[in-house]
Amino acid sequence: MIGYYVDKSIIPLRQVHLDFHTSPLIKGIGSKFSKEQFQSALKKGNVQSITVFAKCHHGYCYYPTKVGTMHPELDFDLLGEMIDAAHEIGVRAPIYITAGWSEYDAETHPEWMAKRPDGSFDTAYDFNASPETPKPTNIWRTLCLNDGEYCQHIYDLTEEICKRYKKVDGIFYDIVFHGAYCTCNNCKAGMKKMGLNPAVGADVKKYYDIKHLDFTRKCNELISKYHKNATVFFNSGGAELDKPEYYPASTHYEMEDLPTAWGGYNKMAPKAKFFSTLGKYYLGMTGKFHHSWGEFGGFKPKEALKYEAANMALYGAGMSIGDQLYPDGEMDEQTYENIGYAFDYLEKTELYCYGGKYVNNLGIYYTVNNQQIYGISDMLLESQMDYRFVLNNDYSGLDAVIFPSGVVLDEKGLRALNDFIAGGGKVLLIERALLKDGKFQIDIGANYKGATTADCDYIKPTEKLLAYEELPKTPFLSYIPSLIIENKDAEVCAEIYHPLFNRTYGHYCGHKNTPYEKDGEKPPALIKKGNVAYISHNIPKIYKDNGSVFHRRYFIAALELIGYKPTLQQNFGSGGRVTVLHQADKNRYCINMTYASPIKRGNVEIIDEITPIYNIKTTFNVQNKIKRVYNPYSGKEYAFEQKDGVCTFTVDELNCHTTAVLEY
Repeated sequence: MIGYYVDKSIIPLRQVHLDFHTSPLIKGIGSKFSKEQFQSALKKGNVQSITVFAKCHHGYCYYPTKVGTMHPELDFDLLGEMIDAAHEIGVRAPIYITAGWSEYDAETHPEWMAKRPDGSFDTAYDFNASPETPKPTNIWRTLCLNDGEYCQHIYDLTEEICKRYKKVDGIFYDIVFHGAYCTCNNCKAGMKKMGLNPAVGADVKKYYDIKHLDFTRKCNELISKYHKNATVFFNSGGAELDKPEYYPASTHYEMEDLPTAWGGYNKMAPKAKFFSTLGKYYLGMTGKFHHSWGEFGGFKPKEALKYEAANMALYGAGMSIGDQLYPDGEMDEQTYENIGYAFDYLEKTELYCYGGKYVNNLGIYYTVNNQQIYGISDMLLESQMDYRFVLNNDYSGLDAVIFPSGVVLDEKGLRALNDFIAGGGKVLLIERALLKDGKFQIDIGANYKGATTADCDYIKPTEKLLAYEELPKTPFLSYIPSLIIENKDAEVCAEIYHPLFNRTYGHYCGHKNTPYEKDGEKPPALIKKGNVAYISHNIPKIYKDNGSVFHRRYFIAALELIGYKPTLQQNFGSGGRVTVLHQADKNRYCINMTYASPIKRGNVEIIDEITPIYNIKTTFNVQNKIKRVYNPYSGKEYAFEQKDGVCTFTVDELNCHTTAVLEY
């Protein structure tokens, strides 16, 4: 992939992202900043890098500036003091610049604001609110970043910073690929010059992409002119699975996924797995907050931060913990005690979680459809089935591949898949996977007949399927109805039961769905032909939206039906996560395991305690002759048996995280 790179070795694992979005109404900005206290907090937190701020969402700068506007209540170079203090103790200090949100600039230059096609501003900001009207959280005015006048302001600010400070470790631009595609007057004029039509959505997006990438290119060129080894990251879309067009712009990836409020504890894993394939450094971003960014006085339990650190390490990601500095510049001691608790543990795991190649034999054919990716990933993670993404039709090392709904292959991809199947590869297709022009691209033993008219339906497993997983013997509800297929020569392993009628005001039964029809036609729900299985329901979406354990078991049973067996087999509950890292240079495999049970309280997913689990039976398929199995933290040796390429042993205890090292 073409793009900007830096040496990954210069970017450390343990980072803090320090926000400082500070109102001009507050006095004494930075008045209690102390180099010694700042350094003490970083040492207490075992921090290797801290992102500090040049310009915040209020639109003010925290250093003497001729380009921007210095915070009216700040009378010294706070940014410079922080950079110097960090560098003095060997801590990196990348610099934060807000881009898409800047209240002062929006107020003084309303012509810089982003607009929707109807002429309204691209924001939920209430322009009719009085000064006394309560303001909702996270509401800012969005500015246009389509390489216009406001972008020139950002370029000038960037150059000023690069020239002012002798060593710039990196620059973090925030709120870049965010909001609707802009159709302000400047953008309309620019589109017309390019021969694009502002009234056509595809043209508006094309212009947005071109101009935003121009913005990122110019920023990169400016920074590298003065600081060749500086890192550059463009946040708010720069590390999202559905925005591949922006991946080349950054030197590394910071996956902003605060699990408490932004998608939960399963969201980071598939992103880490994908970004690990792009050849750049990647780290996960979380927060010290109970909820999310900007929460003064909100704390996450230190055990939760430790779990998040271990879970990021599980997938080879560095860790960035978000904090927000108090306006007077004093670092919060409790925050850095908690961060230190997590980072001390992360440092302890480094030898066994980083540097190597992951071992797994299950693939997900990559699609930018987040709903499919996250739904499939959730079911696999919760079943201790590790996976990798299939990119560029590379099936090497895989025994089975899952094709998400909507994936269609070109001729080259189809040839590669048929070769994989002919070589014994196992395939599971979901709903509209490989369905093109009303026909399946490979032989699944059935024909596509069309979409159902039912508003829901029911799945009844056959006796054969019931042998694989514990499922209801009677039809269980599918919240989204299936496609209809006609069986030719496949083995039917589950059937569809339709409702007696759709729920309408004229025809309904009880509170919710209509009961199923016991008699009548029962189309296939799950079929198998050879080493190919097909599920006619959109199980990933159903599971993501509804979370029924039986849909997950049904999905896993379909994999087992075609004979798939994971390289590593464990089963220690849906809260368990596991990866296997092969460190060939050290002649060892590191099996890393984490366990926690997040719960939903209010609108926040939290971890407030970690419960240890015991005696985890482990089966690992490995051809190397294993000489020793042990816990590197306790030194405990595990008795093991290896026969016919299968190594079995029992992990005595898992408390948040542990590692079993297998030396050969």
